[in-house]
Amino acid sequence: MKFKTIFILFNIVLIFSFAFIFLMPFFLLGGVYSLAFWSRNWPLAVFFLAVLGVFNIFFANNWKLFSLVEKEDWQALSAWLTDRVFNKHRVGRRYVRLLVNASLLRSDTALIERLETMLAERYPAVLRRDAVLFGAARLLKNDPVASEVFLAPLVDARGVENAPWLGFYHAFTLILLKKPLDAIPRLRETLGSKDPILSLLSAYLLGSLCAAASDDSQKDELVSIAEVQRKELAKRYSPERWSRETERAKAEVHVVILSKLIDDAGAWMFVASEKKASTG
Repeated sequence: MKFKTIFILFNIVLIFSFAFIFLMPFFLLGGVYSLAFWSRNWPLAVFFLAVLGVFNIFFANNWKLFSLVEKEDWQALSAWLTDRVFNKHRVGRRYVRLLVNASLLRSDTALIERLETMLAERYPAVLRRDAVLFGAARLLKNDPVASEVFLAPLVDARGVENAPWLGFYHAFTLILLKKPLDAIPRLRETLGSKDPILSLLSAYLLGSLCAAASDDSQKDELVSIAEVQRKELAKRYSPERWSRETERAKAEVHVVILSKLIDDAGAWMFVASEKKASTG
């Protein structure tokens, strides 16, 4: 739905609701009593007008942003956000994430690096907050050494959003560096995550790449705990439900970047279940 349509419909709903509440005493009680009613309940009218005013101010302040997103004009959106972030120092969650997303869509990794540098120097708390986003962007550069250097000090830092995903990204980077044994502790932590996608990815890597690099005793243990988690998730999700779950999650950049790995893990979960069912 277009933003202009949302704006108009929301205004119509608010105005209709206010008009209904305002006129209801008149129809039920008559003119004299309705005046008495509103003389005692005028704060309700002020509240409705305040809500209407705040909503319209919000849309007015963000009209340019909404219009550019709706048009999918990533070049213009990136330029507009660059001005807001770098010149006006608007480093709120929405602006930072939209700028990174727009830059990724344009394959403009240089702008992401510039943003990361600026945040590290001036707003380190913001960089920690969105560390997962920048870690995901770094992964696209195929430089696991630089990614590990960036992620390592942030994994256990305070103020990080999506901390379990950051831990997984660090573990995945270690695997890319051919250090799967170092990744095991992190993957054990995320194995029991409430996020089913994160949990499955952890089980998949533990039971495959990490197990393959381990000695026999640890290998059996890793394969076993991975299998337990795989079975538990396979019971909870049908292929159709899992597909909906992954599509919903892919609205996040740090998830969509791992699409191939997620697809492989999903195939492992259901193919293994089908094999066991056919031999059972």
